[in-house]
Amino acid sequence: MPSFLDTIDPAMLARIQAMRLMDDDFMTVVFDGDNEITEFLLRILLNRDDLRVKKVTTQKEKRNLFGRSVRLDILAEDTQGKVYNVEVQRADEGASSKRVRYNQAMLDSHSLKKKEDFTQLPETYIIFITENDYYGLGQPFYKIKRTVEVTSTESMYLPFDDGCNIIYVNGRYRGDDALGKLMHDFCTPNADEMNYSELAEKVRYHKQETEGVRTMCRIVEEYGKEREAFGRAEGLKRGVHETAIANARNALKLGLAPEQASQITTLPLEQVLALKEELECEAAIVSN
Repeated sequence: MPSFLDTIDPAMLARIQAMRLMDDDFMTVVFDGDNEITEFLLRILLNRDDLRVKKVTTQKEKRNLFGRSVRLDILAEDTQGKVYNVEVQRADEGASSKRVRYNQAMLDSHSLKKKEDFTQLPETYIIFITENDYYGLGQPFYKIKRTVEVTSTESMYLPFDDGCNIIYVNGRYRGDDALGKLMHDFCTPNADEMNYSELAEKVRYHKQETEGVRTMCRIVEEYGKEREAFGRAEGLKRGVHETAIANARNALKLGLAPEQASQITTLPLEQVLALKEELECEAAIVSN
């Protein structure tokens, strides 16, 4: 009788075997609900041996009733009430400072209950592990510090401590220390090549054991459906936008003012004005 692993689509199995901890959909499965392994991770990232994780969740969605919600890769809390958000980012654009700002805002907005004082906001750590050296300076990590600029005879800066600690970890760092070994483990798909047995065991479970692989198959399928739905939504948006552009061009050709064309198609006036210039240039080329 064939085992479960024998029944899996080879393409699906190959995709799972190629996954690394630097891939957020794999990393979140490995760390989800595991206080011990998350504590191990945070201790290395922060170079601390006193940290105790109380609870951890992955792919935690923070909803915003009035705007964009955000899904956090790892969200943990320690025994002192400090909050840790760990994100892995393969593309540089996903690690922008404004992304960090938004994550912090969403964390803060869900941290206080009604009528609680702002002084009760927990200390937070937002840690972005980037596959590339985001700042390109060869450092193992970059700590972001906010300061108050003081105008005086000598340049002077005072610390601005709002309780939010922001750290970019260089995924390309391979120093002969705990962080360098950790980044190596995050970037290899092979558990046998890993430095830390704590991580290797979890990776093997999700790539070789029946229940672990079964979980990964479900996650990959769900992720694929989400991407497909997102692609359809993006395609629909592009289609609507392209139709609006075509309608605006036709309205301008019929002699409508740019303001009217903008109102009819809901395109920004600046874009309609640009379309008008394009039409004028096209007409000039034809006349010549």
